[in-house]
Amino acid sequence: MRIKKEWIVLAAILVALAAPDASAVDFHGYFRSGIGGNSKGGTQVCFGAPGADYKFRLGNECENYAEWEFSQSLYKNKSGVEFVYDGMLAYVTPNASSDFYSLAVPNGQIALRQNWVGARGLPFSAGGMYWVGKRYYHRNDIHQIDFFYWDVSGFGAGLDEIPVGPVKVDFAVMENSPTDDGSNASGAKRRTLWRPDLRVTGIPLLFPGSTLEAGISLYIDSSNGNASPTTNDTRQAVSPWFTVQWALSDFLGGFNKLAFQWGQGSASPLNDNPAFDADTSQKQWRIVEHMVYQPTETLSGALVFVYQDKTNVYKSSTFAGVSNKSLGVGIRPALQLNDYFKIEADVGYNSVTPKTGNTDSIGLFKLTVAPTITALPGPGGTYFTRPVLRAFLTYANWNTAAQNAGIVSQSAGCVASTTTSPFGCDTNGVSFGAQVEAWY
Repeated sequence: MRIKKEWIVLAAILVALAAPDASAVDFHGYFRSGIGGNSKGGTQVCFGAPGADYKFRLGNECENYAEWEFSQSLYKNKSGVEFVYDGMLAYVTPNASSDFYSLAVPNGQIALRQNWVGARGLPFSAGGMYWVGKRYYHRNDIHQIDFFYWDVSGFGAGLDEIPVGPVKVDFAVMENSPTDDGSNASGAKRRTLWRPDLRVTGIPLLFPGSTLEAGISLYIDSSNGNASPTTNDTRQAVSPWFTVQWALSDFLGGFNKLAFQWGQGSASPLNDNPAFDADTSQKQWRIVEHMVYQPTETLSGALVFVYQDKTNVYKSSTFAGVSNKSLGVGIRPALQLNDYFKIEADVGYNSVTPKTGNTDSIGLFKLTVAPTITALPGPGGTYFTRPVLRAFLTYANWNTAAQNAGIVSQSAGCVASTTTSPFGCDTNGVSFGAQVEAWY
């Protein structure tokens, strides 16, 4: 059996980091893994509305996923100047019963997610931290649906957490370039998108415990005379993404965030995966409401509401783009029955309504109940307590429009005798299984 060179290198890195001489390395991570099936026979099926950017995740994740993060102080002196390194590897594979499961494509994938160095305490840093590399950058997410709604992560450089009166200012410049493996016979050079990002956090408001956060990203389309032949000459040279977020701390024992976002052109996807060669017709706006609550020692949970309006997002010369209105609303309560056991539930509804062509609204309802063994809850409450070992039972119901759009391998005009869907042409289904989830 031939062993690829990169896997030998990866193994050597992991062994070196685990060695006694590397005891100063801080090791953090996240993983989830499990087993599952469905009521018709066969492996677990995950339910997501076609066209939605997320799904309600409890009892609805069909892969093994892990992140390994390593942090190390590279230099520190008595004056407080410190250089730190942060690196992260991640892998993902489908759930499978095989004892040996390769991380190599096509079975699985392994990726470098973070690889950056920061410098703190420098006399000319204005109290902030300089950094350069590939980084998760100030991500705002909704755990309930695994949706990173304010995320400009990637390769970049910047100056973080500059104190200015009661607020903090962050500035970074990120870069995106389509992969060029040298196979382009025409010799055309790839375009680069520069993404300067400025945000201000901790803006005080009169309402007790509340602050305002605001940010702007500019996606700058950089090209030259030898640009890609797919260049759209009507492209928007500078595309903006605006975010304003109201954050309320210590609300019902948890927190609440309400955000409004708007983007156009290359920034219209409102994420760290821009639309290259985009024009002004591409735009999106969305509203995000995210609440985590802990009103009593035994009751915790989360609530989410997301509304999005997309027009021509990712439009190209061969793709009309995504134009739809989508809605997601759900609640995830948890009842702590004793120190090490709780019952979780997840109730969610998604709708996606195309703005062109067939405008029938896709609808999906999903319900999960999960008895959960949990670690002893900490001072932050019980909703985010990990590790957990949970069993789950998930029921989903969808409409004909969702079926026609290809939910659970169904298709338009579904025919039970030929469909590859485990649920035939039914518009409901059940999955079940067990899962472990932890971060550390």
